[in-house]
Amino acid sequence: LKLIAAGCMLIDHIAWAFVPTVSPLGFLLHLIGRVTAPVMCFMMAEGYRHTGSFNRYFLRVAVFAAVSYLPFLYFQTGGLPDGGNFLTFNMLYTLALCLLALKADEMLTGPDKAATLFLLVFLSLFGDWPVAAVLFTLNFSRNRRDFKRMARNHFWITAGFTLVFGSVYWQMGLSWGDILGNSLFQFGTLLALPLLRAYNGRKGRNIGGKWFFYIFYPAHLLALGLLRWAI
Repeated sequence: LKLIAAGCMLIDHIAWAFVPTVSPLGFLLHLIGRVTAPVMCFMMAEGYRHTGSFNRYFLRVAVFAAVSYLPFLYFQTGGLPDGGNFLTFNMLYTLALCLLALKADEMLTGPDKAATLFLLVFLSLFGDWPVAAVLFTLNFSRNRRDFKRMARNHFWITAGFTLVFGSVYWQMGLSWGDILGNSLFQFGTLLALPLLRAYNGRKGRNIGGKWFFYIFYPAHLLALGLLRWAI
């Protein structure tokens, strides 16, 4: 799952950098790329359940979110932080919030839980995959023993996420063709479901070690960013 997520993410980021979004190839590559976020959220839910130390796990994700801050921003904008983009954070930032959401969901109850989860969802607005990643992770954790319910919830989260994207593009005055071309590929997140269904609960081959994804994430963003803005 880790390698599949990394591969799909690389495809997605290559598409963002070099392929027009509203094109058949761009649509296909982004459709494949949508597999990444739900698989990563699923890995967070599984990692939370199996980790021997939540604090070390959270710290590891948070540290690499900080390491990835400049590579992600440079990949996105071709520059360094300024007054208009310094609150633009990466997927690891959002995944760190997902871990906190899992902790709050387990440890808190009632209004305290609701308020904490609302705050974490709000903070995710500054990161990659805002709102949806937190909801994906909570869904995978709460319904890991009921795949049908998990899949159903995953569909509705994806549908809502897609609708929000479409409405934003509609308010920007885009044509219906551009709106559909920029938003419908979000349903590619559903392609992750067969992969998650095939997961048997066992740890896979330790290819690249536990540090592989943490190092790959900022490294590939920096490499693609340098190439993107150089040409």
